[in-house]
Amino acid sequence: MSNSQKTWQEYYARIKNRKIDEATQLWNAVVRSGANDKTLFAMDFSHFGEVPSKLNDLAQQLSENYEVEVSETDEKGYQFLTGSTRPYGNELSGEDFINWVSFMCDVAQSYSCVFSEFTLESPELNLAWSNSEFESGKYS
Repeated sequence: MSNSQKTWQEYYARIKNRKIDEATQLWNAVVRSGANDKTLFAMDFSHFGEVPSKLNDLAQQLSENYEVEVSETDEKGYQFLTGSTRPYGNELSGEDFINWVSFMCDVAQSYSCVFSEFTLESPELNLAWSNSEFESGKYS
């Protein structure tokens, strides 16, 4: 394995560890708010990448289960893919949610993209939680 491959693998491992840590904190907040595995959640998320063809391939795969949209390339050369379960929702256990975050990290990596943000919203509880609310300093 080359040094650059090793560097990328370490980079993705840090991202995945950080996202799983954020997801764990987020889920703990969800449970403290009174939600459970019968609560219906809308799930929104975003990925980004520098290679439009790879982000478009990721969008194609995710479009099988989510509504997705790909942005124009920004001034830094990144494109963003946003996705949602809306108008539908999912019932989730904590394990389901952590597995979903893990999957999103892995599928993004498989297309040389990065899983960036995720939000759970419970219309029933009138609450929403985003990973951006939680700091994960362990894996920077």
